[in-house]
Amino acid sequence: MKKHFIAILIIFIAGACEKPINWKLDDPITPRLVVEGMLTNKPGLNYVKLSLPVRNPNRAPQPVSNATVVITDGEDYHFLTEDQNEAGLYLTEPTVQGVINRIYWLYISVGEYEFAAAAYMVPVSPFQEFIYYEDPSNPGYYRIFPGESSTPSYTEYRVEWQEQTSGLQQESVFYSFTLSTIDVSQFFKPAAEVLSYPSDARVIRTRYSLSPDHEKYLRSLLSETEWRGGWFDVMHGNLHTNLNNGAVGFFAASSVVRDTVYFN
Repeated sequence: MKKHFIAILIIFIAGACEKPINWKLDDPITPRLVVEGMLTNKPGLNYVKLSLPVRNPNRAPQPVSNATVVITDGEDYHFLTEDQNEAGLYLTEPTVQGVINRIYWLYISVGEYEFAAAAYMVPVSPFQEFIYYEDPSNPGYYRIFPGESSTPSYTEYRVEWQEQTSGLQQESVFYSFTLSTIDVSQFFKPAAEVLSYPSDARVIRTRYSLSPDHEKYLRSLLSETEWRGGWFDVMHGNLHTNLNNGAVGFFAASSVVRDTVYFN
């Protein structure tokens, strides 16, 4: 019985290999706009990026300029201004910050088209102890163990250090995710490279809260990116969105906590 089970398992794994996808690049594209937006409770971390969808996945998206972009909670209205150095990037005033447990609406007007989205800002859980350990294959260098949070969130780790031989400033960024449930594709995702850093490195941690709708979008995004290529891939599908009128992407409202830690 055990031999039969092993044989069936080998056949299943062999048949689970991905098949090449023939992109139909000449098909008409339905979405009229791609939106990436974030409002936080910290000044300076609020933005909205607008671009057009692309037929060729190897091409850079075309930014959308001269749009009207507004974020409001029904009482205060914040008109975003396009950045002079980056087309398609719209920023709030430097002092604007969201409030936890409040709903925010995003309104976008581009020519004859109008789009809208709503997002709810939930609290973020505080950081726990910063955990790291020495790289056994590289003495004097350390690896970071991403900590879990008590609520759904994702954390950006920005590591900065000065290269000892060249004296050049170096930077590395990676993310960790805490979701309310674990998918099979997440558990069997491809192994990622584990980096190590010198003892004098500075680690800036920034954690963003996830509302249920935001978590749903992030899960669909990870299923198409970081979790893709494992043994139990899901079928390709459209990403979840909270935008209307055929736009894609997501407008998020997240509370944020940030700190700076060192290996020493």
